[in-house]
Amino acid sequence: MENKEFYKQKEIPQEEIERLKQMEYPNFVSEILLSRFDLEGKKILDIGAGPNARLAEFISRKKGMYVPLDIRADVLTEMKGKLESVGMPFYGVRGDVKALPFADRSFDLIHQRFVLMNIDPEARKLALEEALRVGKENLLFLEYNWRTLKSSERPKTIERFRDLAFQIFTRFSTDPYMGEKFKELFDEVNPRLEYSLQSFKREENVANTPELILNIRGFYQVAKNLLKDEGLAEEAKKLIEELEKSPIKFTPPEIVVAIIKV
Repeated sequence: MENKEFYKQKEIPQEEIERLKQMEYPNFVSEILLSRFDLEGKKILDIGAGPNARLAEFISRKKGMYVPLDIRADVLTEMKGKLESVGMPFYGVRGDVKALPFADRSFDLIHQRFVLMNIDPEARKLALEEALRVGKENLLFLEYNWRTLKSSERPKTIERFRDLAFQIFTRFSTDPYMGEKFKELFDEVNPRLEYSLQSFKREENVANTPELILNIRGFYQVAKNLLKDEGLAEEAKKLIEELEKSPIKFTPPEIVVAIIKV
């Protein structure tokens, strides 16, 4: 298995799946965006849904039909059990973002979060074309832009975190600046696409530290169990211990949202 397969979601360590379940701010952003639309009776495809069932529950409360697609069968199985345990239907489909197993214009809304940044650059155009093919009203794409990651209080600590993250990102073709590259990608696919961009930013705050620690825990597991890089794992461990003892006031990466009108 090539290292790149990690961020293609084929061999994600269980520890990383647990971390993803706890990352609530992206779900908050998705809910704000989806609240702008009347979801009743609508079919919503969540491409690269991941393990968190919160969006499914939100859409169900709005009387929409939530269809999660993921390449990981175990992730979908876990979501299925969680939803059925509370009496909610499950319509999950296993599939590849580059070859969606649906007919043209099958879904009223498309939701895709942090997928483009985690697939190979040459696959992004095809993934966008596939999303455009199966959508018929609006497509929502959410991506991080790490330009905004900073700390006026302890910049060196954030630089250590950034260095750790980028050493891992470069091994998996992950692009932490994907959020600022929407226009470039959209122009390549169709210069006449009708879309709008919005940025969700958070203030510099010590309350963000638990999220930072969650990220570093994920990097630790990847470095130790997947990359077998003891040096990276040790650096991650040191950062975790430091932040647990002394939380840091910092600004997390912004989430950039592109809404395409089909």
